[in-house]
Amino acid sequence: MAILNRADRGFRSTQPYDSTDPPRFSQLVETAKDAFAYELSQFFDYTTSDASYKLSETPNIQKFAINPSGSSTSSLETAVTLIMANADKVNKFPMVSITSSSIKEKKMGLGSNFATTVIYAPRIVGRNVGPFNLQSSTGTDYTITLTTYPSGDMTTSVSSIITFSSLMFPNLISVTCEQLVRVINRSMGLYYTLSETSTGCLSIEAGGVAGKSYPNSVTITAGDPEALAALGFVVGDTDSSYGLNAKPSHRYVVAGDMTVNIDIITDSINTRTELADLVYNFFAFFLEKRRFEFFGRSYFDRDQTPDEWFHIVLKNQFTWSAEVAKARQGGEQYDMIYAMRGSVPIFIEDFIDRQVVEEPIFAEQSDIAFSETLPIGDYFQPNYN
Repeated sequence: MAILNRADRGFRSTQPYDSTDPPRFSQLVETAKDAFAYELSQFFDYTTSDASYKLSETPNIQKFAINPSGSSTSSLETAVTLIMANADKVNKFPMVSITSSSIKEKKMGLGSNFATTVIYAPRIVGRNVGPFNLQSSTGTDYTITLTTYPSGDMTTSVSSIITFSSLMFPNLISVTCEQLVRVINRSMGLYYTLSETSTGCLSIEAGGVAGKSYPNSVTITAGDPEALAALGFVVGDTDSSYGLNAKPSHRYVVAGDMTVNIDIITDSINTRTELADLVYNFFAFFLEKRRFEFFGRSYFDRDQTPDEWFHIVLKNQFTWSAEVAKARQGGEQYDMIYAMRGSVPIFIEDFIDRQVVEEPIFAEQSDIAFSETLPIGDYFQPNYN
Protein backbone atom coordinates (compact mmCIF):
# COMPACT_ATOMS: atom_id res chain seq x y z
CA MET A 1 0.00 0.00 0.00
CA ALA A 2 1.28 3.46 -0.91
CA ILE A 3 1.99 5.67 2.10
CA LEU A 4 1.55 9.46 2.22
CA ASN A 5 4.28 11.14 4.26
CA ARG A 6 2.75 14.54 5.02
CA ALA A 7 5.89 15.71 6.83
CA ASP A 8 7.78 15.55 3.53
CA ARG A 9 5.30 17.66 1.57
CA GLY A 10 5.40 21.38 0.92
CA PHE A 11 8.01 23.93 -0.04
CA ARG A 12 11.62 23.13 0.76
CA SER A 13 15.00 24.51 -0.16
CA THR A 14 17.13 22.92 -2.85
CA GLN A 15 20.65 22.29 -1.60
CA PRO A 16 23.69 23.06 -3.81
CA TYR A 17 24.70 20.17 -6.05
CA ASP A 18 28.32 21.03 -5.23
CA SER A 19 28.81 22.43 -1.74
CA THR A 20 32.00 24.19 -2.85
CA ASP A 21 30.20 25.94 -5.72
CA PRO A 22 26.87 27.34 -4.44
CA PRO A 23 24.48 29.24 -6.72
CA ARG A 24 25.42 32.83 -7.48
CA PHE A 25 23.10 35.68 -8.35
CA SER A 26 22.13 35.96 -12.05
CA GLN A 27 23.80 32.66 -13.06
CA LEU A 28 20.43 31.34 -14.16
CA VAL A 29 21.63 28.54 -16.45
CA GLU A 30 24.14 27.13 -13.97
CA THR A 31 21.69 27.49 -11.09
CA ALA A 32 18.93 25.63 -12.93
CA LYS A 33 21.24 22.78 -13.99
CA ASP A 34 22.58 22.47 -10.44
CA ALA A 35 19.05 22.36 -9.03
CA PHE A 36 17.95 19.61 -11.41
CA ALA A 37 21.13 17.63 -10.80
CA TYR A 38 20.59 17.74 -7.04
CA GLU A 39 16.87 16.95 -7.14
CA LEU A 40 17.33 14.05 -9.56
CA SER A 41 20.11 12.69 -7.34
CA GLN A 42 17.71 12.78 -4.40
CA PHE A 43 15.01 11.09 -6.45
CA PHE A 44 17.33 8.19 -7.27
CA ASP A 45 18.76 7.95 -3.74
CA TYR A 46 18.19 4.31 -2.78
CA THR A 47 18.46 5.07 0.96
CA THR A 48 15.18 7.00 1.07
CA SER A 49 11.90 5.47 2.23
CA ASP A 50 10.35 5.55 -1.24
CA ALA A 51 13.26 3.89 -3.04
CA SER A 52 11.75 0.40 -3.24
CA TYR A 53 9.69 1.18 -6.33
CA LYS A 54 12.43 3.10 -8.09
CA LEU A 55 15.21 1.75 -10.23
CA SER A 56 17.18 -0.96 -8.44
CA GLU A 57 20.47 0.32 -9.83
CA THR A 58 21.06 3.93 -8.84
CA PRO A 59 21.90 5.96 -11.95
CA ASN A 60 24.77 8.36 -12.13
CA ILE A 61 23.73 12.04 -12.21
CA GLN A 62 26.14 14.40 -13.96
CA LYS A 63 26.16 17.82 -15.62
CA PHE A 64 27.72 18.57 -18.99
CA ALA A 65 27.92 21.91 -20.79
CA ILE A 66 27.60 21.34 -24.55
CA ASN A 67 25.65 22.73 -27.47
CA PRO A 68 23.30 25.03 -25.55
CA SER A 69 21.19 25.77 -28.61
CA GLY A 70 18.98 22.75 -29.16
CA SER A 71 17.47 19.39 -28.36
CA SER A 72 17.83 17.75 -31.78
CA THR A 73 18.97 14.20 -32.44
CA SER A 74 22.34 15.47 -33.71
CA SER A 75 23.08 17.31 -30.46
CA LEU A 76 22.06 14.22 -28.52
CA GLU A 77 24.55 12.16 -30.54
CA THR A 78 27.21 14.73 -29.65
CA ALA A 79 26.34 14.34 -25.99
CA VAL A 80 26.52 10.56 -26.22
CA THR A 81 29.91 10.72 -27.96
CA LEU A 82 31.30 13.01 -25.28
CA ILE A 83 29.93 10.91 -22.43
CA MET A 84 31.18 7.66 -24.01
CA ALA A 85 34.65 9.14 -24.22
CA ASN A 86 34.63 9.88 -20.48
CA ALA A 87 32.23 7.29 -19.11
CA ASP A 88 34.92 5.08 -17.59
CA LYS A 89 36.24 8.08 -15.67
CA VAL A 90 32.83 9.12 -14.42
CA ASN A 91 31.05 5.85 -13.59
CA LYS A 92 29.18 3.03 -15.20
CA PHE A 93 25.98 3.33 -17.16
CA PRO A 94 23.08 3.98 -16.78
CA MET A 95 23.50 7.74 -16.56
CA VAL A 96 21.17 10.70 -16.29
CA SER A 97 22.84 13.94 -17.38
CA ILE A 98 21.75 17.56 -17.49
CA THR A 99 23.47 18.47 -20.73
CA SER A 100 22.18 21.72 -22.19
CA SER A 101 19.76 24.55 -21.81
CA SER A 102 18.42 27.57 -23.64
CA ILE A 103 17.16 30.77 -22.02
CA LYS A 104 15.10 33.77 -23.06
CA GLU A 105 15.23 36.89 -20.92
CA LYS A 106 12.00 37.84 -19.19
CA LYS A 107 11.54 41.29 -17.71
CA MET A 108 9.58 41.49 -14.48
CA GLY A 109 9.05 45.27 -14.65
CA LEU A 110 9.38 48.33 -16.88
CA GLY A 111 12.68 50.15 -17.17
CA SER A 112 14.44 48.64 -14.15
CA ASN A 113 15.35 45.40 -12.43
CA PHE A 114 14.21 46.86 -9.10
CA ALA A 115 11.54 44.64 -7.52
CA THR A 116 10.71 46.04 -4.08
CA THR A 117 12.06 47.33 -0.79
CA VAL A 118 12.37 44.62 1.84
CA ILE A 119 13.03 44.60 5.55
CA TYR A 120 13.18 41.43 7.62
CA ALA A 121 10.63 40.71 10.30
CA PRO A 122 11.81 41.17 13.90
CA ARG A 123 12.99 37.91 15.44
CA ILE A 124 14.62 36.40 18.47
CA VAL A 125 16.96 33.41 18.14
CA GLY A 126 17.53 30.68 20.68
CA ARG A 127 21.04 30.00 21.90
CA ASN A 128 20.87 26.18 21.91
CA VAL A 129 20.99 23.62 19.11
CA GLY A 130 18.32 20.91 18.90
CA PRO A 131 17.04 18.35 19.58
CA PHE A 132 15.42 19.67 22.76
CA ASN A 133 14.05 17.99 25.88
CA LEU A 134 10.61 19.57 26.38
CA GLN A 135 9.02 16.92 28.60
CA SER A 136 7.70 18.32 31.84
CA SER A 137 8.59 16.58 35.09
CA THR A 138 5.29 17.70 36.64
CA GLY A 139 3.03 16.28 33.91
CA THR A 140 1.86 19.74 32.81
CA ASP A 141 2.77 20.84 29.30
CA TYR A 142 5.50 23.47 29.04
CA THR A 143 4.48 26.85 27.58
CA ILE A 144 6.14 30.03 26.36
CA THR A 145 4.29 33.36 26.09
CA LEU A 146 5.04 35.93 23.37
CA THR A 147 3.86 39.49 22.81
CA THR A 148 3.56 40.85 19.27
CA TYR A 149 1.75 43.68 17.43
CA PRO A 150 0.10 41.87 14.50
CA SER A 151 -2.12 44.74 13.34
CA GLY A 152 0.90 46.74 12.15
CA ASP A 153 0.06 49.90 14.11
CA MET A 154 2.39 49.22 17.07
CA THR A 155 -0.42 50.16 19.47
CA THR A 156 -2.41 46.93 19.91
CA SER A 157 -0.46 44.02 21.36
CA VAL A 158 -1.44 40.35 21.36
CA SER A 159 -0.22 37.62 23.72
CA SER A 160 0.40 34.22 22.16
CA ILE A 161 1.08 30.99 24.04
CA ILE A 162 3.20 28.23 22.51
CA THR A 163 2.32 24.88 24.10
CA PHE A 164 4.64 21.88 23.82
CA SER A 165 2.15 19.04 24.12
CA SER A 166 2.62 15.28 23.92
CA LEU A 167 -0.44 15.27 21.65
CA MET A 168 1.64 17.02 18.99
CA PHE A 169 5.08 15.47 19.45
CA PRO A 170 5.64 11.71 19.72
CA ASN A 171 8.74 12.08 21.89
CA LEU A 172 9.00 15.25 23.98
CA ILE A 173 12.37 14.15 25.33
CA SER A 174 13.95 14.72 21.91
CA VAL A 175 12.12 17.28 19.74
CA THR A 176 14.00 18.49 16.67
CA CYS A 177 13.92 22.04 15.33
CA GLU A 178 12.29 20.75 12.15
CA GLN A 179 9.45 19.20 14.16
CA LEU A 180 8.88 22.39 16.15
CA VAL A 181 8.77 24.51 13.00
CA ARG A 182 6.43 22.19 11.11
CA VAL A 183 3.99 21.41 13.94
CA ILE A 184 3.76 24.79 15.69
CA ASN A 185 3.48 26.83 12.49
CA ARG A 186 0.65 24.64 11.20
CA SER A 187 -1.26 24.30 14.45
CA MET A 188 -1.04 27.51 16.50
CA GLY A 189 1.27 30.04 14.83
CA LEU A 190 -1.19 32.82 13.96
CA TYR A 191 0.84 35.87 14.97
CA TYR A 192 4.39 34.52 14.82
CA THR A 193 6.47 32.17 12.67
CA LEU A 194 9.04 29.63 13.80
CA SER A 195 12.05 28.73 11.66
CA GLU A 196 15.37 26.94 11.99
CA THR A 197 18.60 28.88 11.57
CA SER A 198 21.55 27.59 9.59
CA THR A 199 23.22 26.71 12.92
CA GLY A 200 20.28 24.54 14.07
CA CYS A 201 18.77 26.98 16.58
CA LEU A 202 15.10 27.92 16.87
CA SER A 203 14.05 31.35 15.60
CA ILE A 204 10.78 33.12 16.48
CA GLU A 205 9.74 35.84 14.03
CA ALA A 206 6.99 38.41 14.44
CA GLY A 207 4.16 38.04 11.96
CA GLY A 208 2.29 34.95 10.82
CA VAL A 209 -0.74 33.91 8.80
CA ALA A 210 -2.87 36.44 10.74
CA GLY A 211 -0.29 39.13 11.49
CA LYS A 212 1.84 41.65 9.66
CA SER A 213 5.59 41.25 9.83
CA TYR A 214 6.31 45.00 9.53
CA PRO A 215 6.07 47.11 11.56
CA ASN A 216 6.03 44.74 14.49
CA SER A 217 7.99 43.49 17.46
CA VAL A 218 8.31 40.20 19.35
CA THR A 219 9.10 39.74 23.04
CA ILE A 220 9.20 36.70 25.32
CA THR A 221 7.17 37.77 28.32
CA ALA A 222 6.79 34.49 30.24
CA GLY A 223 7.43 30.77 30.08
CA ASP A 224 8.44 27.67 31.98
CA PRO A 225 12.10 28.08 32.96
CA GLU A 226 12.93 24.52 31.87
CA ALA A 227 11.51 25.04 28.36
CA LEU A 228 13.23 28.40 27.98
CA ALA A 229 16.53 26.92 29.15
CA ALA A 230 16.21 23.97 26.76
CA LEU A 231 15.59 26.20 23.74
CA GLY A 232 18.10 28.85 24.79
CA PHE A 233 15.72 31.75 25.43
CA VAL A 234 15.22 34.01 28.44
CA VAL A 235 12.29 36.17 29.51
CA GLY A 236 12.85 39.62 28.04
CA ASP A 237 14.36 38.54 24.73
CA THR A 238 13.00 41.06 22.22
CA ASP A 239 13.40 42.55 18.76
CA SER A 240 11.61 45.37 16.95
CA SER A 241 11.19 46.77 13.46
CA TYR A 242 12.80 49.95 14.79
CA GLY A 243 15.82 48.27 16.34
CA LEU A 244 19.41 48.63 15.26
CA ASN A 245 19.21 45.47 13.11
CA ALA A 246 16.19 46.68 11.14
CA LYS A 247 17.91 47.81 7.96
CA PRO A 248 15.98 48.04 4.67
CA SER A 249 17.29 46.62 1.40
CA HIS A 250 16.41 47.14 -2.24
CA ARG A 251 15.66 43.88 -4.03
CA TYR A 252 16.58 43.38 -7.71
CA VAL A 253 15.55 40.55 -10.02
CA VAL A 254 16.67 38.79 -13.19
CA ALA A 255 14.42 36.19 -14.78
CA GLY A 256 14.00 34.08 -17.87
CA ASP A 257 12.09 31.33 -19.61
CA MET A 258 14.37 28.32 -19.97
CA THR A 259 14.37 24.83 -21.45
CA VAL A 260 16.60 22.30 -19.71
CA ASN A 261 17.57 19.07 -21.49
CA ILE A 262 17.77 15.82 -19.52
CA ASP A 263 19.62 12.98 -21.28
CA ILE A 264 19.45 9.28 -20.43
CA ILE A 265 22.39 7.10 -21.55
CA THR A 266 22.39 3.32 -20.97
CA ASP A 267 23.94 0.18 -22.44
CA SER A 268 20.59 -1.64 -22.41
CA ILE A 269 17.50 -0.65 -24.34
CA ASN A 270 15.30 -2.12 -21.61
CA THR A 271 17.06 -0.08 -18.95
CA ARG A 272 16.60 3.03 -21.08
CA THR A 273 12.86 2.40 -21.25
CA GLU A 274 12.57 1.79 -17.50
CA LEU A 275 14.72 4.80 -16.67
CA ALA A 276 12.72 6.99 -19.06
CA ASP A 277 9.53 6.03 -17.21
CA LEU A 278 11.11 6.92 -13.86
CA VAL A 279 12.40 10.29 -15.08
CA TYR A 280 8.98 11.06 -16.55
CA ASN A 281 7.41 10.09 -13.21
CA PHE A 282 9.82 12.45 -11.45
CA PHE A 283 8.64 15.45 -13.48
CA ALA A 284 4.98 14.51 -13.95
CA PHE A 285 4.10 13.26 -10.45
CA PHE A 286 6.91 13.01 -7.88
CA LEU A 287 7.53 16.79 -7.78
CA GLU A 288 3.87 17.37 -6.90
CA LYS A 289 4.88 17.11 -3.24
CA ARG A 290 7.16 20.11 -3.89
CA ARG A 291 4.39 21.93 -5.78
CA PHE A 292 6.58 21.66 -8.91
CA GLU A 293 8.80 24.46 -7.59
CA PHE A 294 12.41 24.75 -6.38
CA PHE A 295 13.59 27.41 -3.93
CA GLY A 296 16.98 28.67 -2.85
CA ARG A 297 18.01 28.32 0.78
CA SER A 298 17.48 32.01 1.61
CA TYR A 299 13.69 31.57 1.52
CA PHE A 300 13.96 29.34 4.59
CA ASP A 301 17.12 30.67 6.25
CA ARG A 302 17.66 34.43 6.30
CA ASP A 303 21.20 33.92 7.61
CA GLN A 304 22.23 32.06 4.45
CA THR A 305 25.44 33.51 2.97
CA PRO A 306 25.74 34.15 0.09
CA ASP A 307 22.08 34.81 -0.63
CA GLU A 308 20.22 32.15 -2.61
CA TRP A 309 16.94 33.72 -3.72
CA PHE A 310 16.44 31.71 -6.89
CA HIS A 311 12.98 30.35 -7.65
CA ILE A 312 12.27 27.74 -10.34
CA VAL A 313 8.76 26.91 -11.54
CA LEU A 314 8.17 23.87 -13.75
CA LYS A 315 5.61 24.43 -16.51
CA ASN A 316 4.44 20.79 -16.46
CA GLN A 317 5.25 20.22 -20.12
CA PHE A 318 8.00 17.59 -19.95
CA THR A 319 8.55 15.81 -23.29
CA TRP A 320 10.84 13.14 -24.70
CA SER A 321 12.18 14.83 -27.83
CA ALA A 322 14.86 12.54 -29.32
CA GLU A 323 16.50 9.11 -29.02
CA VAL A 324 19.56 7.46 -30.57
CA ALA A 325 21.41 4.14 -30.60
CA LYS A 326 25.16 4.49 -31.13
CA ALA A 327 27.89 1.87 -31.53
CA ARG A 328 30.24 1.74 -28.58
CA GLN A 329 33.92 2.23 -29.26
CA GLY A 330 36.61 -0.32 -28.47
CA GLY A 331 34.66 -3.54 -28.96
CA GLU A 332 33.24 -3.65 -25.44
CA GLN A 333 30.98 -6.44 -24.25
CA TYR A 334 27.95 -4.27 -24.90
CA ASP A 335 28.12 -3.04 -28.50
CA MET A 336 25.52 -0.30 -28.39
CA ILE A 337 24.80 2.77 -26.29
CA TYR A 338 21.15 3.85 -26.10
CA ALA A 339 20.20 7.43 -25.32
CA MET A 340 17.08 9.53 -25.01
CA ARG A 341 16.61 13.28 -24.49
CA GLY A 342 13.85 14.94 -22.52
CA SER A 343 13.05 18.66 -22.50
CA VAL A 344 11.79 20.54 -19.44
CA PRO A 345 10.44 24.09 -19.92
CA ILE A 346 10.74 26.18 -16.76
CA PHE A 347 10.56 29.73 -15.48
CA ILE A 348 13.42 30.90 -13.29
CA GLU A 349 13.92 34.11 -11.35
CA ASP A 350 16.74 35.17 -9.09
CA PHE A 351 16.92 38.05 -6.62
CA ILE A 352 19.60 40.00 -4.81
CA ASP A 353 19.15 42.29 -1.81
CA ARG A 354 21.28 45.43 -1.64
CA GLN A 355 21.23 47.04 1.78
CA VAL A 356 20.47 50.76 1.81
CA VAL A 357 23.31 52.44 3.70
CA GLU A 358 23.01 56.12 2.77
CA GLU A 359 20.91 58.68 4.62
CA PRO A 360 17.14 58.10 4.22
CA ILE A 361 15.31 60.09 1.54
CA PHE A 362 11.65 60.77 2.36
CA ALA A 363 10.41 60.79 -1.21
CA GLU A 364 8.35 57.71 -1.96
CA GLN A 365 6.57 55.23 0.24
CA SER A 366 8.92 52.44 -0.85
CA ASP A 367 11.90 54.44 0.43
CA ILE A 368 10.61 55.64 3.76
CA ALA A 369 11.49 54.06 7.09
CA PHE A 370 8.88 54.42 9.81
CA SER A 371 9.49 57.22 12.26
CA GLU A 372 7.40 58.43 15.18
CA THR A 373 8.19 62.05 14.32
CA LEU A 374 9.10 63.38 10.87
CA PRO A 375 10.89 66.71 10.42
CA ILE A 376 8.73 69.67 9.39
CA GLY A 377 8.10 69.75 5.65
CA ASP A 378 5.81 68.67 2.81
CA TYR A 379 5.53 64.95 2.03
CA PHE A 380 3.67 62.69 -0.33
CA GLN A 381 0.26 61.79 1.06
CA PRO A 382 0.93 58.03 1.70
CA ASN A 383 3.85 58.90 3.99
CA TYR A 384 1.76 60.65 6.64
CA ASN A 385 1.88 58.81 9.99
